[in-house]
Amino acid sequence: MKILSFDVSGNYSSISLLNDDEVNTFTQTHDRKDRPNWDQLFARVGFDSNEDFDALDALAFACGPGSYTALRITASFLKAVAVAKELPLIAVSNLESLALEACQWIDEVEAEIYIAIEADLKESYFCSYQKNKDELTPTRAESVMEMNQLSSLLEKDDCYFAGTGWPVEAGKHSNFLARAEGSAESIASLAKKRLASGASFLPENANPVYLKTPDYKKI
Repeated sequence: MKILSFDVSGNYSSISLLNDDEVNTFTQTHDRKDRPNWDQLFARVGFDSNEDFDALDALAFACGPGSYTALRITASFLKAVAVAKELPLIAVSNLESLALEACQWIDEVEAEIYIAIEADLKESYFCSYQKNKDELTPTRAESVMEMNQLSSLLEKDDCYFAGTGWPVEAGKHSNFLARAEGSAESIASLAKKRLASGASFLPENANPVYLKTPDYKKI
């Protein structure tokens, strides 16, 4: 199975080429307003955009929540490619992909994971997940949460925390997983599992998730 995945939803651009059990990933940090050069991203994982799309089984991308402009551009670009090449297009939650990455640093078979991604100075995108062996199950709906609410969650000591959206004091929590930073590799892993289920992933159904409206005033 061969999947090309992207995560360009925030202050980094990440691309991953999954080929069965091998994964080649490149991630570059940048200012949130900057957008990636697609050709440069392709080159970083040895992907020839003129020839190699025909060898893919699917495309996948981080569909949000995140930067409105980045999500819209990525979805539009990949939808066009997926239609032209008749490829499945799999949209994966940024929050879920970060939770999967966080699992790498959790030894327990079962654990609760809280994920928060920065939205602005006062609010973050939030979701929580239950880890059970290799399975992740959302335990709350994705939402926008204020910093005071996030601070109250940090009082818990029986779960794990990851993401850029937590108050500063989160870094001092013994269960804060600072090494879980997000990348297209987790997007590819989740996409591989979903594609193997036999479900259909039509490009027209792969839409961004904003949670906030495009015209909200960022603080």
